[in-house]
Amino acid sequence: MKVLFVSPEISPFARTGGLGEVVGSLPFALKRAGIDVRVLCPQHKCCKSLPIRILKKEITFKHKSKDITSKLGVLNDKNYPIPIYFLINDHLFDREGIYADQNGNYPDNSLRAFVLSHAACELEKVTRWKPDILHAHDWMAAPTCGYLNAKQEKTSRLKPQGSLLTIHNLEHQGVFNHEDFLESGLPLKYWAMNGFEHHGRLNLLKGGIQHADKISTVSPTYAKEIRSVKNGQNLEECLLFRGADLIGILNGIDEEAWDPLTDASIPHPIDPSAPSVGKKKCKESILKEFELSFPNKPLLGVVSRLYQQKGLDLLLSALPEILKSTDASFIILGSGAEDQEKGFLDMAKTYPEKIAVKIGFDDTLARRIFAGSDFFLMPSRFEPCGLAQQYAMRYGSVPIARKTGGLADTIKPRTDESKDHTGYLFDQADKISLTHAIEQACHDWRTEEFYSEMQTRTMQISCSWELAAQKYAQLYKWILAKD
Repeated sequence: MKVLFVSPEISPFARTGGLGEVVGSLPFALKRAGIDVRVLCPQHKCCKSLPIRILKKEITFKHKSKDITSKLGVLNDKNYPIPIYFLINDHLFDREGIYADQNGNYPDNSLRAFVLSHAACELEKVTRWKPDILHAHDWMAAPTCGYLNAKQEKTSRLKPQGSLLTIHNLEHQGVFNHEDFLESGLPLKYWAMNGFEHHGRLNLLKGGIQHADKISTVSPTYAKEIRSVKNGQNLEECLLFRGADLIGILNGIDEEAWDPLTDASIPHPIDPSAPSVGKKKCKESILKEFELSFPNKPLLGVVSRLYQQKGLDLLLSALPEILKSTDASFIILGSGAEDQEKGFLDMAKTYPEKIAVKIGFDDTLARRIFAGSDFFLMPSRFEPCGLAQQYAMRYGSVPIARKTGGLADTIKPRTDESKDHTGYLFDQADKISLTHAIEQACHDWRTEEFYSEMQTRTMQISCSWELAAQKYAQLYKWILAKD
């Protein structure tokens, strides 16, 4: 079976978050499952220094009265076993950011999405490699499903190809104007309620949902949540209509890249079967790094973007009360909304011995926080899957999270009756529920045997991509058997 991933991001070359991580990891597991998988991604500015072999033929996109011509390059790196195709068009993709710069989203993002998605359907003409499945990721690649349907309407005698759209975050939909749709080259009949039109505007993600053979999300719970008015981001009716073709497959993580026994980024290895010695060393180191006191008190870590989705504003408002009712300390790494950045920095000035804040993102520091903290906070209002809690669990930081999306699927909550719990979940997105969960966790931390057993259990949970790869492989088979 041949599968082409179509994505605006791929780690470690170009990423802004979980989408890039998934596209950079899942293909390896699929390859181990016997699938010939390759990836198509734009050559962003951050990819310009990579060794790329340019292929001879070009791909032409018909745009108004002129043609947009792009080249195709393949990553020339023997150490990277997955073929990566880069779509080369400096005018569209040689920019500081993947989707935006300091002035905001690029005004031609719809055109950039059309050119990428159209190229996915034309790639076989350049490479002589024809995928059985086009697997599109999120809104920027979603039009791929429409272009494939249009292509197959013209070439019905050829062996059919199938399409899968994976929704990594329903909040990002790619919404533009009707005039932008007219630049796509897609059949005009696709401008319809069962196509790319949504309340009079162009919605790329909706068009992908309507035209894909199957749709997946990145956790089973999120697949259920997005069919509701509360979590459907105004696409719930569309998702309910396609409900029989919508499935949730839980993301994994690269367990080799995230291995606390071999990770050179942390000051001491952590043995999952006996983590106490390594965790103690890592905690002492991170406390010293941030000049925090209280090594014998619970340390809570945060590694997150500071936006409403992530719920860190709840923590910000609850911190004064939490510091009164518990003896916890906090290390917070993140960036985002200016009011939240300022709020956490002000808290660190007010409580310098108990709160440390670093604005920005630093992968190695994130790993040290995972390794050094006793608990890891994710009070998300919604969370399609979440990778951070899986990284934290892998490094022995017990998660405290809101019961939503992938958090509900990856954490077994501590209850009075539970014996196999791996963390703490709270139901409501409010500071009272968050405070109670933190208070419970800090209370349990005082019972060394109870906490130690939970921490060890947490570290021994498998978070690999293998199970997800098996489910995707089965989904691909269903798509190809559609007729």
